[in-house]
Amino acid sequence: MRVARPAPPSQGGSAALQRAADMDRALLALAQDTIAVHESVAVVAVGGYGRGHLSPYSDIDLLVLAAGGDTDVDRQRLRAFTYALWDAGWQVGHALRSPSQAVDFASRDLPAATSILTTRLIAGNADVFDDFCARRDRWQTRKKRSLLRRLMDATRHRHREAERAGWALAPDLKEDVGGLRDVHALGWMEAIAGSPDFGSGLEQQSGVLLAAREGLHATLRRKSDKLHFELQPEVARRLGFVSDGAADAMMTGVHAAARDIEFTLTLAMEDLSRKILGGPRRSGRSAVITSRVRLEDSTLRFVGEDVDVTSSLELLAAHATTGHRISLDALNKMTLAFEGAKPGVWTEDQRSAFFEVLRGRHGPAALELLEHLRGWDVLVPEWSRIRGRPQHDPYHRYTVDGHSFVAVGELTACLDEPVPSNHAHVIGDLSTLYLGTLLHDLGKGNGRDHSVEGASIAAEVARRMGMNEVEIQEVAELVRYHLLLPDTATRRDLDDGSVIKAVVAKTGDGRRLRQLLLLAIADGRATGPHAWNEWKASLVANLVNRVLEAFETGEVPLDRGVAEAARRLEAFEPALAGRSQRVLASLPPSYVTSTPVADMADEIRLLATGVQPGNIHSRLAVGSDPEQSILTVCVADRPGTLARVAGVLALNRIDVLAANAYTTTDGLALTRVTVTTPNTTAAERCLGDLEAAFSGHLAVDARMRSKVSDYSSGIGVQPDIRILHDASMASTVVEVRGPNELGLLYALTAGLADLDLDIHVAKIDTLGDRVVDVFYVRSQWGSKLS
Repeated sequence: MRVARPAPPSQGGSAALQRAADMDRALLALAQDTIAVHESVAVVAVGGYGRGHLSPYSDIDLLVLAAGGDTDVDRQRLRAFTYALWDAGWQVGHALRSPSQAVDFASRDLPAATSILTTRLIAGNADVFDDFCARRDRWQTRKKRSLLRRLMDATRHRHREAERAGWALAPDLKEDVGGLRDVHALGWMEAIAGSPDFGSGLEQQSGVLLAAREGLHATLRRKSDKLHFELQPEVARRLGFVSDGAADAMMTGVHAAARDIEFTLTLAMEDLSRKILGGPRRSGRSAVITSRVRLEDSTLRFVGEDVDVTSSLELLAAHATTGHRISLDALNKMTLAFEGAKPGVWTEDQRSAFFEVLRGRHGPAALELLEHLRGWDVLVPEWSRIRGRPQHDPYHRYTVDGHSFVAVGELTACLDEPVPSNHAHVIGDLSTLYLGTLLHDLGKGNGRDHSVEGASIAAEVARRMGMNEVEIQEVAELVRYHLLLPDTATRRDLDDGSVIKAVVAKTGDGRRLRQLLLLAIADGRATGPHAWNEWKASLVANLVNRVLEAFETGEVPLDRGVAEAARRLEAFEPALAGRSQRVLASLPPSYVTSTPVADMADEIRLLATGVQPGNIHSRLAVGSDPEQSILTVCVADRPGTLARVAGVLALNRIDVLAANAYTTTDGLALTRVTVTTPNTTAAERCLGDLEAAFSGHLAVDARMRSKVSDYSSGIGVQPDIRILHDASMASTVVEVRGPNELGLLYALTAGLADLDLDIHVAKIDTLGDRVVDVFYVRSQWGSKLS
C-alpha cells in the first residue's frame, strides 16, 4: 500500500485518493478485530487523511470516539490497533476522546479544531460519529467569527515565515505559501463560513502538488515536502516527463498551481473577512483617479461597467502607485477584459499607464497581479517563455519571471540612495531603463546566450508598445549588455587598458553606462545577497568610474593608486606603517583596486615577511558568512603554485567558491580562495597538506589522478575554453566555462604550468554546478602568447 504510484500531474492526486481508500479498507478490517468490537466506539479519519488523501509517507491521523470516553475502550485492544499500524511502518497520530471531549479540546487548540473540520467515519458506531458531528457543527456555528479570525491570523503568520511556492526554486509543497496547507486552510475557512465559493476551483492545482509529492516520496522513500533542486530531475522522470527540460516543465506546472492557490486564498480571505468579520470600517471618502478609476473607502474600483485593457492598466497603475487594494468586482472585470483581448500594437494611453505600473512603489505586486489576470498573454505574449521557469544556479531565489518583477522593484528602491539617484538624474527619462529591467531575462529558456536572444525579443516588444526607433535600440542594448559591468568587474583586470576600452566601445556614452549600472544593481539585488554584495558593488563602481573618466577625457585611466591604498591600509593596520607601499607596488594593479582593506591587511602582512623557497605562509579563517572561509596562501612563486593549492583543496573535498591569484615583482605568489567552511579536522588536514605539497613531501599530481578516478562519473567533462588575445594589453586571457567537476581547477592550472605559462592574475568564480575561471597568462619571458 505504501508503494508510491507516481503518475502525470494530469491525473492529479489519484494515487493519494486510491491509497486513502485502500487504507480505509485495511483499517476497517483491523478495527473490527480490535477496538470496534465495542458498540460505543467509532474510528474517524481526521486531518489530511480525513480529506481522503494519503501520500506514501504521510501520517495517518485518527480520532477514536467513545461515547463514554476512555472508560468504554479496552486499552489492550487500542494498543493492538495502533501497534499493528506502527509495525507496518506507518506514522499514526491518534487521540481517544468522547464526542464532547473532542469538541472541547478543539475549542482550545487550533490544530485540533482544523483537524476535525474534515472527518470521515472509517469503522464503528455511526450514531457516536453523528453525535460528534452535531456537537462540532453547533460549536462551529456558535464560534464562527472567532474561529475564522484565529485561522486567518495563523495563516498570515505562517505566510510571513514561509517562502512562496509559486516563485521559489525549491518550494515546500505543503507549508510554503500556495502549498497544500493553503488548500487545506481555504477548505477550513469555507467550512466554517459555510460558503464554498473559492476552494472548489482548486482541484486541478491541488492535484498537481499531490502528484509532485507522490514523486518526491517515491524518490526519497521517506516523508518530505521540500522539493530540493537536485531532486527535481528524478521526481520529474517518475511523473512521466521525458524531454531534456523535464524538470523545468514539471516545476513550471508546480509554480503555476501554487500561484493560483495563493491568489485564490488571498481573494477568499478578503471576501470572508468582509462578509463575516465585517472588514475594515468604511470611511465614506471617495476620490477620482482617472475618468475610469476611482478610490472608494481605500479600495480601487472602476467607474461604470465598460472595462477594457486600457482602463485595466490605469487601475493597475493606481494600485502600483498607492498600494490600495482592488475590489473583487474590479478584479473580475479586469480578468474578463484581458480574456476578451488579443495581442497587438499598444495605444499611447496603454503605454503611459504601463510605465506608471513599472515606476510605482508597489510595481512588483501590480506586475504579479497581471500574471493572475492573464494579462501578460495579451500585453507581452513572449512572457510565456519565462513564466514559472526555474533558474539553474544557487544564487537566484526566484523563478525567471518572479526575479524580473523583483528587479523592477529593486530599481525603484535604489533610486532613493544618493549615488544611484545622482546617476538617474543625469539619465533623465527612465522609461527605457525600466522596460529593459523588466525584460532583461526574457531570452532565457532555449540554451542560447540569453542576453543576445533577449535583446532581439525585447526590441520586438518595445516596437509593439509603440516606442520610437531610438528607444527600441536602447532597450535592446540594455538587455544585450545587462551583465557587462558585473562580469567585467569580477572577471577582468580593470587596470588593463584594453578592458576599459572594450566597455567604452560597448556602452557608447555615459548615459548608457549609467543605465547599465542601475540595471546591474537592480538585477544583482533581486538575485540575492551572494550575487550582489559590497565587494561586487565596489568593483562595479570602480569600473564605472574608470569608464566615465575615459568618456570625459578621451583617455583610459591607468592610475594604480598605490600611495592612496597604502595610506588607507596603514590607517587600518598601523603595524604596516612604512612597509605597505613597497609591497603594494610589487603586486598587479588589479590587486589594489579589487581588494577590501581588511583582506589587504592580512595579505600584505604575509607578503612583507617574505617566504623562502619550500616554505609557506597560510591561514584559513571563517569569513563574514559563517558558511564560507577564506584561505590565504603566500609562497615563493614557481610554476604550478595555484595548481598545488587547488589540488590540496580537491584532495580534502573542500569546495572552491571563488579565488584570486597574483604574482609580485619580488617573486612571490599570493592566492586567496573562498571555500565552503570545513570542519576543524578537515581544516587542519588541509593546512598540513599545503605545507607538505610545497615542501615536496606530498605528490599532489599522483594523488589527484587516483582521487579523480575514484570519483569519476565516466563522462568526460567538456568545458568551453576561450583564448582571448585582445582582452588584455599585457597578457593573454584564458576563460573557461564548464561543469564544476572534482579536480577541474587543478587540471586547468596544472595544464597551464605544464605549458610553462605564468598565471599573472586568476579570477575563479563558482556558480553552483558551473564555473567561470579566468586566467591572465604570460609566457616564461613575460610576454603575451603569440
